[in-house]
Amino acid sequence: MSFSNPLVIVHENKFKVDGITKFIENQEFEFDNTFSENETNEELYDCSIKPILDLVFNTGTITIFAYG
Repeated sequence: MSFSNPLVIVHENKFKVDGITKFIENQEFEFDNTFSENETNEELYDCSIKPILDLVFNTGTITIFAYG
C-alpha cells in the first residue's frame, strides 16, 4: 500500500492466466485526506478535525473513517 494524499493505492500481486507470469494490479481510493503511519495524532487533528469543529458543535453531521 502507498499513500499520496488524497489517494491510497493498494498494490495487489497477481498471476496472469498462464499461472506463471506475475504482475501487480493497483487499486486507487480517493479520500478528502489520507495519512500514513508517519503522521502524528496532532497532525491528523490539525488537518482533519480542527477545521470542522464549528460544524460539529453547531448541529452538523460528519463521518470520519479511520483504519489502523
